[in-house]
Formats: sequence, C-alpha cells, structure tokens
Amino acid sequence: MTDNSDPIPLDTFRVLVEESLTGVYLIQQDRLVYANRRLAEIFGYTREEFLRLPSVLDLIADSHRDLVREKLRQRMAGELTAVEYTVRGIRKDRQLIDLDVRSVRTVHNGAPAVIGSMLDISDRTQLERSLRELSLTDELTGLYNRRGFSILAERQLALALRNSQPLLLIFTDVDGLKAINDTYGHAAGDQALRDTAAVLRATYRSADIIARIGGDEFTVFPVNAIESSGGILTERLDDVLARHAKQSDRPFKLSLTAGLACVDPAQCPTIESMLAEADRQLYERRAERGRK
Repeated sequence: MTDNSDPIPLDTFRVLVEESLTGVYLIQQDRLVYANRRLAEIFGYTREEFLRLPSVLDLIADSHRDLVREKLRQRMAGELTAVEYTVRGIRKDRQLIDLDVRSVRTVHNGAPAVIGSMLDISDRTQLERSLRELSLTDELTGLYNRRGFSILAERQLALALRNSQPLLLIFTDVDGLKAINDTYGHAAGDQALRDTAAVLRATYRSADIIARIGGDEFTVFPVNAIESSGGILTERLDDVLARHAKQSDRPFKLSLTAGLACVDPAQCPTIESMLAEADRQLYERRAERGRK
C-alpha cells in the first residue's frame, strides 16, 4: 500500500515546538543552545535572558544539581540515550518548582547534544503532598491522626526496643466534652479539641509524637524518654493546662485527664498494649478524682 500523503513541512514542526505548552530545549556542553518561549516562562525569564545563562545547572536546585550533571554526562557520553525523571528547579525569583524532565541524546552541528522537554508539575506534586499529609493528620487539630500515630509510633517503638530504652506513653481525653457540646454547641466542642491540641503542643517537645486518635482521645509518645520522667511529663501537662485556664476566655473550662503507661522493653510491648495500659491508668486517675 502506497502512502500518498504529503510530507509535513519543516516550518510546521518549528511552529509546533515554538507554540508548545511544554518547555522544549537543546543543551550542549551544559549550556542552553535553544529554548522555546514556554520553557523561559516556566522559569520566569525572557527567552533572551534564558539563553544567556552560563549553565543549565543554574536552573537546578542545589539538592538535585549533582543528579542533573550526571544525567547530562551519561547522555553526552552515549551511556544513556533517553531519560525520564523529576527534578527541582529554581525560577528567576528563586522560587522552587517541580519539573518532569524527558530527554534524548542527539547530535547538533556535529557534536553530542541533548534535546528534551520540561513540564512544570509543581501544582500536582503540591496536591500529592497535601493528600499525603491529610492522610496522616487530623483535619480539626492539625495533630497526627490514628493512622499517622500508628506509623510513627511503630517506628519509634522498634528503635526503643532495639536500644533497650524504657517506653512511656501518655493517653488523655477531654473531660465532659459531651456536656460542652450540649451546653454551648458543637462549635465550642470543636474549639475544646483545638485547645487541647494547643495545650499538648505547648507541653511536649516538637520531636514527641502527638496525636488525636479518636473523638476526644489524644496520645503522646515521648521520644527518648527516661523512666523517671513519667511523673514530670504528666505534671507538666497539668501546669500548662492550669495556665491555659487562667488565660482562656472560653465559656467552658477545659479539663483533661491523663494516664501514663511506663513499660519495660523486656516485656516486648506493642503500641496497642501500651495504649490499653495508659487508658487503664487514666480511668483509675479519674475514679480517684471522683472519690475526693
């Protein structure tokens, strides 16, 4: 079967490249020999400014510069003919952007060169990061949720067991949250939960794993804790909570009850068994308050 279609004029290809919504480039000896208008726009330059840059590596974040340099070397040397990877770029205004890079080895004016495309995928990667964060954090308080806590706490537990470190875990809940909701409305109940998160952040270190694992249930897994610090950690929570109560203008008084699990690593505990022990201690402490 004979193909009788007319060949596409070369000028048509030039227009396609020039007007492409994807950045297109030609690199030789680490310098941009050609860049279409879209590529310059991605980086915030005019095309004239863009082509005067001393090196294409000036457009790459420090953390990815060695990677790009090696990829260029491999293609120029003929070790690789084509690559696809993501890289962090630097715009003219110094803003970092995420780029999808696809390129192939070619020859330009008798010497090795690389021709390829770049697509700005910053919005997509930001969305992916946000979704990952949402899957691990509690939307209301910004603390880790149960899933986030489980992942991080399991890692910390494994490290502590490997190093034979004592294990402490604090479990706390909001006293009378239902009464707050019934009396002042659910918006006040939500505020009580946010206030609890703020109190826990103010009490414990940023390295400690703090999470909201249920409706009014919170937990803290202190990192590198020592056995004798258990009482200090719960006393510190009481002190911060008392300061919060003095400064608060809420219509309700925030009250928390906390239980502490202090576990010998030789017992090979699990996160669930530690939570259960801390929960038991919490209810004992609450019952003791009720008897006073």
